[in-house]
This record gives sequence, C-alpha cells and structure tokens, in this order.
Amino acid sequence: MITAILGAQWVPGPLPYNWKGNADVEFLLQAAGGSNAGHTIVVGDQVYDFHILPSGLVNPTCLNLVGTGCVVHVPTFFKELEDLHTKGLKTDGRLLLSGRAHVVFDLHLLIDGLQEGELTQAVEQELSLRGEDFDVNKKPSGGAIGTTKKGIGPAYSAKHARSGVRIHQIFNKEELDKRLKVLANGARKRYGDAIAGYNVDEEIARFDTYRERLRPFVIDAIPLMASAQEKDIHILVEGANALMLDIVTSSSTGIGGIVTGLAISPFKIKEIIGVVKAYTTRVGSGPFPTELND
Repeated sequence: MITAILGAQWVPGPLPYNWKGNADVEFLLQAAGGSNAGHTIVVGDQVYDFHILPSGLVNPTCLNLVGTGCVVHVPTFFKELEDLHTKGLKTDGRLLLSGRAHVVFDLHLLIDGLQEGELTQAVEQELSLRGEDFDVNKKPSGGAIGTTKKGIGPAYSAKHARSGVRIHQIFNKEELDKRLKVLANGARKRYGDAIAGYNVDEEIARFDTYRERLRPFVIDAIPLMASAQEKDIHILVEGANALMLDIVTSSSTGIGGIVTGLAISPFKIKEIIGVVKAYTTRVGSGPFPTELND
C-alpha cells in the first residue's frame, strides 16, 4: 500500500511524526526536489531538520530512498547526514540514493544566483523606463523568482536539456570530468567574467573525494521499487515543495511527480493526504494576494 503526503498550498507538506500510520511505514520515499525544501521533525526534546534526506530516518525500522526525480548536491547530502549523526540518529543501512537522480554542482549554485540577479536587473530597467521605482514588497511580475539559490533550477534545466549528470555517472571519472567541463564551458560562454571565480578542476577534485564515500548509498532504484510494490509493503511518499509551486520550483510537486520520480504505479497509490496550514506562507517572489508586509 502506498500513501502520499503532499503540501496542498505553496509550502512543503509537513510529515507529522505522530501521524496515525507512521509506525507501520516500512519504506519512505522522496520523489522530487532538492535541498531547497524541508521538514522539521520533533521527537521528544530532539529537533531534526530534513532537506534532501527523507524524514523517515527518525523511524529506526524504516528504509529511506532519495528518488530518481530528485536533484542532489552531494556536499549537502553528507553535511545533513553528519548533522543527524551528531544528534544521535543512527542511519546505517537505512538510506539509499537512486543512481538515476541528477547532480547539483557548485556551478549550478553560482548560476542560480546570477540568473536571479539578471531577472531583478531586467525589471529595474523596465520600471526605470516607465519612471517608476523598484519596490521589493510589490513583487513585480517578471522579476526574480526568489529561489533559495541552492542550484535546483539550473540542475533541472541541465537534466531536461540532456546535459546534466546522474549520480551513477560520478563513478565513471572520465565521463564525469568530461560532462562537467562541457557544462562549465557552456556557462563561461553564457556568463563570461561573472563566473571567473569558478574553477572546474577544483570541483572535479572534490568529486574524486566523494566517489567512494558515496558508493554505499547508491542503488538502481527501478528494480527496488518494482520489488517493493510487488511485495505490497507499506510505503509512504513525502512531498517536497507543494502543489501550487509545481514546475515553478523546477520539479513536479504533485501526484504526477510521484509516479515519474519514483517509477510507482498510480494504481498502487491507495491514499493521498493534502496538507493545508492554518496560516498560509510561501517561498519565492511570485503572486501572494493575502501577504502582509507590516
């Protein structure tokens, strides 16, 4: 049986630790998104922050998967894992990463910031021509998206342009080096001196240190998901960014994203829970008619 918990507004759907079915969950999955989303889980006096890692790690008997539809910044993956271990959470053998997920490079983080700056500058120029002042509180259309600058958008752009790098390709050094250099060359042609401080060889060297450390987590998720569905174990899918940010946040945040991002049969999904907050918040700079600025 598969249950999906999704945010029904702009923000991620929180996964309550005391949700009625939590204790029975055997497999918790993350279908899409990256470290731009997250959940806070409180267990007793301990507070755990989850972003790219599935929050099912708080359940000592639950297996967890970062799915194919996700994009992963490897340094953040390790940093978040280390933070959980520092708080005493044991994750050995319970965390898996799909080899088909895409990589977020430091280059993508840099591009994310540059793209936001360009969008803001374009709006400022347009308003100037109209004799109007730029007001961040008015959030004019066409301006900066208001991303978290975690490189999510550029990583998904590379994925859909078929120029991105999948997690499993990290283990082929020659292929990784070649593909990352192609990305870096393209970025230099596009942004010029704005990325002069980026050194592709330094990022390649960092991945040389990540390679063997990452290997134990990586798995071909397709046969794993087929087996889990065949056995009909209790599976829970936790949403990343919520429904009203579908595609805006670069990933598919609804049921369609679960099906494609995890290779799940839609006929196996037995329950869908949409989470609505008592007060509404949102990420980014898009329309938000009920926002208060005072």
